[in-house]
Amino acid sequence: MERVVLVHAGACDATMWDGFDVPGALRHELRGFGQTPLPAAGSFSHVDDLEGSLGGGPAALVGASYGGLVSLEVAVRRPELVPALVLLDAPVADHDWSPDVLGFAEQEASMVEQGDFSGAALLNADFWTAPLASASVRERIAAMQEHAFELQAQSDAEEVELEGIDLGTVSARTLVVVGEHDKRDFHDISERLAREIPGAERAVIDGAGHLPALERPAETAELVRRFLAHI
Repeated sequence: MERVVLVHAGACDATMWDGFDVPGALRHELRGFGQTPLPAAGSFSHVDDLEGSLGGGPAALVGASYGGLVSLEVAVRRPELVPALVLLDAPVADHDWSPDVLGFAEQEASMVEQGDFSGAALLNADFWTAPLASASVRERIAAMQEHAFELQAQSDAEEVELEGIDLGTVSARTLVVVGEHDKRDFHDISERLAREIPGAERAVIDGAGHLPALERPAETAELVRRFLAHI
């Protein structure tokens, strides 16, 4: 495998991969996060952006949470570009979310609408991490998320809605990963991904919540390296 591209979670930015030891891996940052602003208005597509960043050459995609969904969409649209795919607690577009996750989303949206970016960021950090996650991990997540809220508030641009895909059409060799303490929704999704993507493997990261690359970076990176070594 010549290239590996890391795609961050929607609660983070590209700096979430600091300390994630996959030698030579490149980072793709979604617009509206970190150092990558949104356009002032109009529409944009994270899927188009990621596809374009590959430059026409193949790469293994490692996507965390929403970054996993974007990576999955690119893998279906351009299978020749994505021979391998690692999905770290990735959602799917057509999942029927639990009251727990829907309640979180409603509370987050209300806080953001009121301009309480700091409170909404702390809410994310607490909701998505495992009970034993360190204070430093929670602080990193909150800082990345608060900055993303600030960036996104400066733009009227809208993301092109993802329509969902037929998982049975994924041709990339796929590893599905879920944190032991992630929400039930994501355990259910990981089981579905492993069941419906042809030949997919599934693994659980002990002690991690929704963001194992941050909460258990050494164990998660080792798992990813072992998987990609056989591509």
